Amino acid sequence: MRMLLVCFGVAGVSSAPTNRAALHTPEARRPEIPSSMLEVRSLGVCGAPNFTCVHTTSVNVPKPKAGSVLIQVNGSSVNPSDVDTVEMGGCMQGCGADVSGTVVSCDGCTRIKEGDEVWTLSSPAYAQYVVSEESRVGLKPVSMSMTEAATIPEVGLTSLFSLKRTAAAPGTPLPVGNPWNKNNLTVVITAGSGGTGSIGIELAKAWGAAHIATATSGAAGIAFVKELGATFVTDYKVQDIFDALPDNSVDVVYDNYGAEGTADKAMPKLREGGVYLLMPHGECFVSKSQKPPCLSAHPKPGVTQLNYDTGPDFEKNGLAALNELKELAEQGHIKAYIDKSFPLTDAKGAFAYSAGPGEGGVGDHIGKISISVA
Repeated sequence: MRMLLVCFGVAGVSSAPTNRAALHTPEARRPEIPSSMLEVRSLGVCGAPNFTCVHTTSVNVPKPKAGSVLIQVNGSSVNPSDVDTVEMGGCMQGCGADVSGTVVSCDGCTRIKEGDEVWTLSSPAYAQYVVSEESRVGLKPVSMSMTEAATIPEVGLTSLFSLKRTAAAPGTPLPVGNPWNKNNLTVVITAGSGGTGSIGIELAKAWGAAHIATATSGAAGIAFVKELGATFVTDYKVQDIFDALPDNSVDVVYDNYGAEGTADKAMPKLREGGVYLLMPHGECFVSKSQKPPCLSAHPKPGVTQLNYDTGPDFEKNGLAALNELKELAEQGHIKAYIDKSFPLTDAKGAFAYSAGPGEGGVGDHIGKISISVA
């Protein structure tokens, strides 16, 4: 089952003229901005294997209002949630989320300037130009190419927030840096080789987890997650990770896959004081047999369960978290791993690849699927 991830909203677009702030590049030196651009949209609803409704079309370049940034997009990526959007008919006016690119216009901005190389989340994102509020745009890591940076924002923010929320309840201040004040910490990440899982392993390692357990499939997947920092790995096609772990051996379970029944399996493995966090919209939301909130029907005393809604943290803490990811990347703790890249004009090929072989459509992919726009 593919999971829907909540990302922070995007700025409105205005056709009204704005006054150019004298803070940045003068009007005469601006790069020429075309009146039209290519954008990915769908004609109705479609899905695997071919996503035949997905196409690129010519649309007007959006016009930012004051305080918003016009970005010439260099890259984006495909998240499972983007495939879900197409399959549910949500791409008819554009889709996608991740963006890396260069700022070409920023009237009234105080922090971002023209020429900056940035990353953000935008809806739509599969386009040659996008608009976002300045408050949601961060400078991309200098250690990453545009293509690499474009694969990080949604999965990076999701895993950063999720892991931090195992130490601080949603609605409370988000911890700065390492969220855990505990030695010999054991963290389980239920699916390790995709976008949220791979960066989740990197974050857990960067924050000092002593033991990181995860599941993947095949020799390549196992080698990949071990390279990232996993210390205990199972092939989920051979053995369930919770069947392989001793009781009372785990402090944190980050369930980034959400297979039905996972919480019940995790309870005996968690120590008193441990936390089980479910990334929203897992498999149980479809089958309904567990009923929302999809947590354990047999909770363990002393263990906290969270069905975590990422939305409020994306809204309140999105930019600060992007900046934290930037710092971690530049320190060498986070790298981008691209399984395959597709041009903007073959977005349907990227969707088909994402929804192809593997449990849940993505089980056999390693890392992320990128979309090249420039």
